[in-house]
Amino acid sequence: MLTADEMEGRGLGTEGKVLAKNYIAGCFREIGLQTFDGLDEYFQHFELRISLAIVKATNVVGYLEGSDPALRDEYIVIGAHYDHLGYRPVNGRVVYPGADDNASGTAMLIELARFFAKNPGMMGRSIIFIAFDAEESGLHGSEWFISGNRVVGTENVKLMFSLDMVGMLEANRGIDLRGISTLENGTQLAEKMASAQNLAIRRTTADLPVRTDTYPFGIAGIPSVHIFTGMESPYHSPEDTWDLLDYRGMARITLFMFSFVSRLSGLPELNPSRRFARLQHPWALRFNAGLLGQAGSTYHEYPDDFYRANNVFAFSSGIFFQMHLGYRLTFQQDAMFDYNGSRSPEGTFRRSSLIFPLNLHVNLASSRGIGRFYSITGGYFRHNLRGRDGAEELDFSTTHPGGEWGVNLGFGGEINRIQMATVWRRGITNIAATNGTRIVENGVYFSLGYIF
Repeated sequence: MLTADEMEGRGLGTEGKVLAKNYIAGCFREIGLQTFDGLDEYFQHFELRISLAIVKATNVVGYLEGSDPALRDEYIVIGAHYDHLGYRPVNGRVVYPGADDNASGTAMLIELARFFAKNPGMMGRSIIFIAFDAEESGLHGSEWFISGNRVVGTENVKLMFSLDMVGMLEANRGIDLRGISTLENGTQLAEKMASAQNLAIRRTTADLPVRTDTYPFGIAGIPSVHIFTGMESPYHSPEDTWDLLDYRGMARITLFMFSFVSRLSGLPELNPSRRFARLQHPWALRFNAGLLGQAGSTYHEYPDDFYRANNVFAFSSGIFFQMHLGYRLTFQQDAMFDYNGSRSPEGTFRRSSLIFPLNLHVNLASSRGIGRFYSITGGYFRHNLRGRDGAEELDFSTTHPGGEWGVNLGFGGEINRIQMATVWRRGITNIAATNGTRIVENGVYFSLGYIF
């Protein structure tokens, strides 16, 4: 149903997505889910800006009350985004059905709601079922439920599951439970129950993937788990069709989730793991690393002579390490090979170096970890390897055995795992080989990085 042509790929602003949300709400109604006060039946409406347009979007939300009087005011959220990429008007119309991404998760969400509605005694805590909208455009539905939520206090949500791309179990030989280690003893319990059902768990992690709806919940301090069968899937393509889904595998995952959530809902306490709890501190330390490439132009300036050489192309490549101090400050250490120089009437000066910039990023704006915009301030140390000034080979071991120092300034941004920045470098060390002359380096680089 959700992948039918009339659903138009469930894209934002399409009539097909309206049909999809009404279909899901109809399923919730038929199952018997309760609605929260203040909602338009099962609908949580919100708006988001895409370019210059204001687009309306809708989460579909229902719940079942728990059977334990001591636990029923606490909630477990089971979510799945139902939106997808829509269609392209190419040679008529090319629809992106989004079967694995994420009709599979939405169908599993509905079936889990049906299971629990038929077995109310299996729930100690109450369970909220949410079909999120606008995930593909930036996790807006899950972010809205957390930041704009008026239906239940966020502090009462103890655990969240996101069912996102769960339709390819056999092809991927198991499931990933990304974020299960954010829950105290979550990994051990999940592995034990999966083993009892002969379901392979490929990977368990303590990290929160930034590209699925667990992220806004995790940023709010709620243990969050992404249920995922893997990337062996034709996702984000017109070939992601219903007939390729592994329905037997989806049924196995649904039964596992029913048993697992039932067990969790009755535990006396659901607590964040110690490591996850530490990360919620405003000044918590987090570390990551990545690859970095830079391209730009450099020149050399003669301040005392009021002269500057012409620019030449320059590039750098290497690795970087980040230490995040809370969500406002980041220290980034780069280690790169750098090739730079300048051009004058006397010839072209070129050199290759190892350069080690250390920068402080101050976050000026961010969107719950999905992206951030920041200023860059810092310095660098350069160790020159070899060089040539016109036809003359340069020996840096005698002219600058201690290396060079300089400063960095710029602005940058990160979207998901992609880092982009513009950086200006200016040398402090005088690199002139003769006394009485002062020469300093200048350069502007565009930087592109990937965070592991």
